Amino acid sequence: MQRKVEAELAKWRDRARRQPLLLLGARQVGKTFTATRFGRAYFPSLVTANFQTDLKRLAPVFDAGLDPRRILAGLASVTGERIVPGETLLLFDEVQLSPAALTSLKFFAEQLPEQAIIATGSLFGITIHREPQYALPVGKVDIVRMYPLDFEEFLWATGHRVQADGLRTFVDTRRPFPAHDDALRWVRQYMMTGGLPRVVAAWVEARDWSEVRQLQRDLSTLYVGDMALYAGPSAAIRTREVWDSLPRQLTRETSRKFKLADLKPGARFHQYETSFAWLEAAGLIHRHFEAETPAAPLRPRDGGTFFKAYSLDTGLLAAQVDVIPEVFCDDTRYAQIAPAFRGGIAENYVKQALVAAGLDSLYWTSANTAEIDFLLVDELMRVVPLEVKSGDNVRSQSLRVYKERYSPTRSIRLSTKNIGQDGDLTQLPLYAAYCLPEVLRSGT
Repeated sequence: MQRKVEAELAKWRDRARRQPLLLLGARQVGKTFTATRFGRAYFPSLVTANFQTDLKRLAPVFDAGLDPRRILAGLASVTGERIVPGETLLLFDEVQLSPAALTSLKFFAEQLPEQAIIATGSLFGITIHREPQYALPVGKVDIVRMYPLDFEEFLWATGHRVQADGLRTFVDTRRPFPAHDDALRWVRQYMMTGGLPRVVAAWVEARDWSEVRQLQRDLSTLYVGDMALYAGPSAAIRTREVWDSLPRQLTRETSRKFKLADLKPGARFHQYETSFAWLEAAGLIHRHFEAETPAAPLRPRDGGTFFKAYSLDTGLLAAQVDVIPEVFCDDTRYAQIAPAFRGGIAENYVKQALVAAGLDSLYWTSANTAEIDFLLVDELMRVVPLEVKSGDNVRSQSLRVYKERYSPTRSIRLSTKNIGQDGDLTQLPLYAAYCLPEVLRSGT
């Protein structure tokens, strides 16, 4: 599977003042696989130090001191492989498990910058054992974040690269996409599989929904296990409660704002604040805050308790609410699913696409009478309202109310309708969400 992050890694490799790179992301998003493939493709040699499987053997190398050349000699002895600065890419896998190895990145940056290092980290900031003699290499590392495959990468993986590339041209010119019906089916498949590489690979190889669902349940169990292992006994219970409540909160008929009362009667935010922070730090959720006012720069509403919570992966969300993929992916039966149910999955998909594209977003409400799903900011610092519809019924009181009140110069709607432009409104199909960065840069 080709990943967009590989282009960022290539830019890092060619940077004049390259520092060790931290490749961060939730577990199972493909960090190790991508870093390994990149190393084999772009460097004469690759040497991996895996702190998850070989911590006992590797720890003495770093505990004896943090001089970079001494560390390289120790790693060569442990791995049995030659390490040549300037030629070898050194991969520190799951570096958060070794505070000493993490701190050593600072010394590599200062004393041996020609040694290329990529350090992958999951649950970063959660599993680090804080020891007085070690410190985070602040300012001495480059950071790249990695997420599940977005829909464009899914199209690449499923053999539709030509259509994926062609869609950008039709979006740029605001012309209807000829393969519209096919693309709608593909994006619904993506919403059911999500973008976790193991799941996508299973779908590509077997096209078996039962296997996809089993993998998703296994991965969800893994994430829940991490909560028990790293969050602590009492915090783990509350964290699990938030995780289990998220699908219900997103698919309710009324506002999708996360309500603690729906989580547990009498619950208070201060009791669950750590749980939300843990899930965010682990990369398992994206909190989506209500805007104080729709003016750039966008700021969350005071208090920090007005937010929606989206899953890191729409496929996991679909599995949690027991969506039947065969129904969701069928052209006729999809339209018969409850709009609120479809809408929650569609919103999660869009948030996932925005996060993968590096686009910040908030949402806007008006006294419970109108709501805009996403507010974005374009290159001219104009706030752009983005509305999401899971079907082809695009009538919207909320967007009308927003326009009457704030007179935006442009707006965007994602739905199942084809590409088009109606005055200041850009109409895009849901499958074109990965094109939003270019749409924002286009200025119209």
